Amino acid sequence: MRVVLFAVFLGSLVACGGTDDTPIEVVDPGILAMMAEGALIVDVRTPEEFSSGHYPGAVNIPHDSINKGLETLGIASGDAIILYCRSGNRSGQAETALRTAGFDNAHNAGGLTALLGATEAEPVLP
Repeated sequence: MRVVLFAVFLGSLVACGGTDDTPIEVVDPGILAMMAEGALIVDVRTPEEFSSGHYPGAVNIPHDSINKGLETLGIASGDAIILYCRSGNRSGQAETALRTAGFDNAHNAGGLTALLGATEAEPVLP
């Protein structure tokens, strides 16, 4: 019984993400639809990570300065915002910070690799 519960627990971590070691593997179809409709795509990794390769059209605002970065860009609280990082952890933190600040249309897409795979896009490389 314990083995079954542990397996279910591990499966839920992979599905939901939650730590830098447990990436989000599946991108929600609703997020993909918002991207197709022109949502702002934000890479919340460090500038160094961003410059090593990022999603086409993404802007870089590190997760720890997400509110100030969107304010600087003049993004309205109702605008659709898609967030990603390496695994989904930092983009999840950014989503929480934005929702707390009233950005109800901010969404965590998970990790860059999953996002590229779901859209069949090629990363922008230096």
